[in-house]
Amino acid sequence: MIKISKPVQLLEWGEGTNTNNQNWSLMAKGSISSKPKRKEGVTTIIVEVSGQLEKKNAKDDSVKVMQQGEGMTPFTDKWGEVAMGRLRSIEKSGGKTLVYIDVQAATKVGR
Repeated sequence: MIKISKPVQLLEWGEGTNTNNQNWSLMAKGSISSKPKRKEGVTTIIVEVSGQLEKKNAKDDSVKVMQQGEGMTPFTDKWGEVAMGRLRSIEKSGGKTLVYIDVQAATKVGR
C-alpha cells in the first residue's frame, strides 16, 4: 500500500549488460506531493524531490517506488517496494522538482 504521509525513494533500472552491473539504483528521495490520481486504469504518482535527482539511464523509463516499512517489509526500518511504473515526466518549477510516475498495476493508497 502506498502511504501518502511516508517519504519515498525512487529507483531506476541500471544501464549495464549483466546482473552484476544492471540493477536498481537510487535516483531520488522525496515525498508524495498529493493524492495519486487515477484515470483510465492508470494511477499517476507525483513525487516532490528533496535534494538531487540523478537519472543515469536514458534508455529505460522504469521506476520503482519504495517506502520505509511497506511492501514486503512490514513494521521495519527497511525500504520495501510499493509500486512500479514508468517515468512520465520531470518538471522543475519554483525551486521544486516534481517527478510524474504512471503505474498501470492496481494500487492501494492510504494515509
